[in-house]
Formats: sequence, C-alpha cells, structure tokens
Amino acid sequence: MAIRCRYRLFGYCIFACNSQKGAKAVDLDSSYLEWRKEVISNLGNHDYVFPAYDEKTGPLDLIYDPSTSDFGFELYRSNEYLISKELSGVRAVHDRYYSNTLIEELPNTSDTEIERVQVNDELAVLNENITEYQSGDIIVYETSEEPGDITNPQKVVDFLENHSINSGRVLLVNMEGRMNVEAYLPINDHTARLIFTVENLDELKTFLDTPAK
Repeated sequence: MAIRCRYRLFGYCIFACNSQKGAKAVDLDSSYLEWRKEVISNLGNHDYVFPAYDEKTGPLDLIYDPSTSDFGFELYRSNEYLISKELSGVRAVHDRYYSNTLIEELPNTSDTEIERVQVNDELAVLNENITEYQSGDIIVYETSEEPGDITNPQKVVDFLENHSINSGRVLLVNMEGRMNVEAYLPINDHTARLIFTVENLDELKTFLDTPAK
C-alpha cells in the first residue's frame, strides 16, 4: 500500500539515518506507535499524508500530540532526528519543513470582501494582486506582481491532475526567492491542510508525490 511509503520518512530518515556517525537514536514510545497505527487505519493510501525525504534536507524533528483526537503533525528542521510531543526552543519560520492538519471542511471565505474581475471562465483577478485559476474542482490562487499570469497555477493543476487529485484548493504566496504553498486536499470525508515552502514548483513532487520504495 502507498501509505507504507509515507512511513519511509521514519524508516529512512529516522531509523536508517541514525546509523550515521554522530546520529542519536530515537526511542519510539507507545503513544507514538499507537498514533501511527491510527494514521494508517484512518487516512488510507493517500500520497500526500507524509512528504518524501531528501538527505540534503538534514535532520527533521516530528512534532505530534498523541493526546488529541484530531490528526496533525509538523516537521521541523533540526540538529538531530527526533520525535517530540511539543516543539522546544525558539524556531524561525523557515525551520518548518512541512505541516499537515486534518480539518472538517474548507475555510469559509464568503464573508471576506473581495474585488473580483472575471477575465474568462477559468481566470479571475482578486483585489488587483491575486490570480484565481480554476480547472474543474481545483482552484489555485497566487499572490503576484503580475496578476492574471496563469503559468504557476497551471503547473499546479497539471501536477495534481497527473497524480489523480481532482479537487482541492491551493494558495501560492511568493516571497523573496521562495514560494509558500498552502494546499487543501481531500482525504476521505475530511480535508488535509498542508503547508510547505519551495524554491520552484518542481519541488511539488517532494511534498505531494509518492516517494520511491
């Protein structure tokens, strides 16, 4: 099952990499093992439950709360491979590698005041600086100095459709040399809210693709 590939993050990143010189062993407590069992049972074989792992990323700290019934976790860049129940120390925004939270439904934006200029059936410009591009049940928003340019939104749509993801909402926020991605994708009767940062959209395959077995 594809879900097992998601746990290669732990098997590869935490277990195997602990064998490297200077790495510290991670003890898996019973609460984590129970949490992981529940994740596999409830989320099924969706490719975007966990991201792939690249050695160049360096050590990651998995943060999860076993006391809550709501599924969610974050991965932070760290000095060593860890599994923690809370984030310790001061962390900068760019230290977060990945965030996944299961929510009941998409955020309600109906009360938000938006100036909309409809360009065609697929494209609209919101508040003069946001591109809204829709293909079927996928909508991609991008904050941009060139609103109306669908190059990046089209890349996202093509990627999702090529991976049999036919519905969702994605927000692209351009920063200095990087792009923050906030994606809302279906998982059973819920929605996964995923947050990560890329240098270019070719990196989507790291966070939304199935890693090699």
